[in-house]
Amino acid sequence: MSADFNSLTSKQKKVYSAIETFIKQRGIPPTVREIGEMVGEKTPGAVQGILNRLEQKGVIKRELGMARSIQLVSNNSQYLSPFYLPEIKKISKRNISDLLNIYNIKKYHPVSPEITGLNEGCFMVQCPDNSLLESGIKYEDMLILSQGTDIKDGDIVVVEYEGHVLLRHYFSDNDMNLIKLKADSNLVGKEVFAKDEIIMIGKLIGKYTKY
Repeated sequence: MSADFNSLTSKQKKVYSAIETFIKQRGIPPTVREIGEMVGEKTPGAVQGILNRLEQKGVIKRELGMARSIQLVSNNSQYLSPFYLPEIKKISKRNISDLLNIYNIKKYHPVSPEITGLNEGCFMVQCPDNSLLESGIKYEDMLILSQGTDIKDGDIVVVEYEGHVLLRHYFSDNDMNLIKLKADSNLVGKEVFAKDEIIMIGKLIGKYTKY
């Protein structure tokens, strides 16, 4: 049977890309459970159903009864290999020094490598507040943050301050020991901070919005 890539649904493409990336990164095919974790599908039966369709369409092969037996039919995939971005559960004082530890990762999302530049310090987290509504960022959005990235005036950052996680516009101050963190609206609160008062979590490089 010839491979029929054009007939794949969006969900089938997502699973195919997850398998392809896993094999490239680890040198072995993923298990059904691992595929489910990568694409956010909790039901093994649902993953099996998608694999059955992929096999019917001739883009993968499997050996009956063998674990890790998935083989890609064609090495000339027309799909851009995604970068798998961890979504973390929370940012807190307790885990702030190790946000990407395995116990704080909720799941992985396949995204275009053009978004992250394959930066391993990137992750996703739910928007902490509605302070930048005028900038088009709302609480329901998933934010893509980059750690260790140079921050310039006007950049949007997430910081920790006295146990609170804040989303703000960043600006340098004339005093080298101070920075300004501004919200869009006239929120009652502090805007000028000493650098040692805050912990920089990351710079916003992208977001996912639900309509």
